[in-house]
Amino acid sequence: MIAVNVRQIIDGHFYFTDCYLTKLLLLILLIDLHFIIICMKPFITSLLLLSIVYNANAQLSKADKKDSSSNFKFSLSYLSNSVYNGRQDSVVVPYITPMIGYFDKSGFFADASVSYLATTPGRIDLTTIETGYNFTAGDNFSAGIYGSKYFYSAKSTAIQSQISGIIGSAATYDLSFISLNAGVDLAFSQKTDIIVNYGISHPFYIGDDDHLWTIEPSALANTGTQNFYAAAKAKRRGAVTNVKVSSSSGFKVLDYELSLPISYDAQSWGLYFTPTYAIPLNPLLVTKPNGSIFYQETLSNVFYAELSVYFKF
Repeated sequence: MIAVNVRQIIDGHFYFTDCYLTKLLLLILLIDLHFIIICMKPFITSLLLLSIVYNANAQLSKADKKDSSSNFKFSLSYLSNSVYNGRQDSVVVPYITPMIGYFDKSGFFADASVSYLATTPGRIDLTTIETGYNFTAGDNFSAGIYGSKYFYSAKSTAIQSQISGIIGSAATYDLSFISLNAGVDLAFSQKTDIIVNYGISHPFYIGDDDHLWTIEPSALANTGTQNFYAAAKAKRRGAVTNVKVSSSSGFKVLDYELSLPISYDAQSWGLYFTPTYAIPLNPLLVTKPNGSIFYQETLSNVFYAELSVYFKF
């Protein structure tokens, strides 16, 4: 049996009890992601301009909103490549990351994680400590504040390895037919970067609260300064060249991103898979010590994904 009415279809809150239809829907949505990446690239800018607020980063998923009970959570995730605002190292940086945290029903949370570089030779490349507070107001608005402290290996080649910490806030407003998201981060390296994210998304729910699938096609843009990137390049090149960021004190569009987060949440465990396609913009100018332009960096589009499983207790 399928119980679907017109209002549920418009809102995206519909529920299937037939497992074959559920599998079919998941397959169709995965095909749709491939179609979007190939065919919709020219329309990304127009799509993002339709949003009237700024987007949060992935801090505020449905599972991150205030829970009805306090719990500890352990997760294990695999990230295929460390990409930040569309920037990546010339060598792929994959991570395997265990995390443990406490999530209070009030909305407060604190967690710690260790990221192991999944290459040969491998090493612990990053340790992270994070805390924050999430809250909701009514049925449609959710927001949060958070702070993260990073401890990178001196050998790390991750493009954000010069960032020592981030503080930020995020908000989402659900209009039923679309969600408007907003967020701003302060990233601390040699100079502080301001990163503003904005975009739109729409969640589709399959199942019930005990066995809930969520699929949320999303489009967003990251804007801001990129001193963190200049610092990483300067460290890599040492005294051989200087790095100059054109209009580094002003805002630039750093990248556009298309993603299709897919998650499953049960009472005591869950998993999620997030494929992302990033289109970076505004490359750095790399200069010689005398100030003359050595070359303009070439940026390339990148596809990466994260897979994670978690347990609550």
